[in-house]
Amino acid sequence: MSQEERFGTRDRAYSAWHRRNSTRRFVGIENAQLLAMIDLDASLYVEYDDGSREPLALIETARDVGQPYKNAQVTLNLAKRAGIPCYIVLYKLSSKINPADTDWPDIESFRIMRLHPNPTPAGKWFLVSPEKWAEHLLELRKRETTKLDIEFSEVLPIDTVT
Repeated sequence: MSQEERFGTRDRAYSAWHRRNSTRRFVGIENAQLLAMIDLDASLYVEYDDGSREPLALIETARDVGQPYKNAQVTLNLAKRAGIPCYIVLYKLSSKINPADTDWPDIESFRIMRLHPNPTPAGKWFLVSPEKWAEHLLELRKRETTKLDIEFSEVLPIDTVT
């Protein structure tokens, strides 16, 4: 973490964008309600399963101001220990207000780098639209909850539950 506050206030644009009334624009309300996350320090987000509260991915975020990198080593180490995906997500603010939360600007685009597993080559970013990022979060959720279902069924076979 920077030893000095850079912006004087915490930017909650990503948090506002991630809320169901915002992401419903991209994936519909039923799917938007599945996109649960919690922030750990205002820039590290945990995607989790809303029913089981199991973590699904760690996402380090920052405002996209053209920086070539974002340090996320601690987040990466946590993800490796937990065995879950890890991403850096840089977001570019829009000149428009988020229609679901008028206190914050909307997000124009995302630059994404996957750190774990199968990391994106160093310095290579994927530029994606808000709609594509919301869709990716849904796919990530499906993939990771399927892994959880398999893991839990191996630990506690369904036919032994009374």
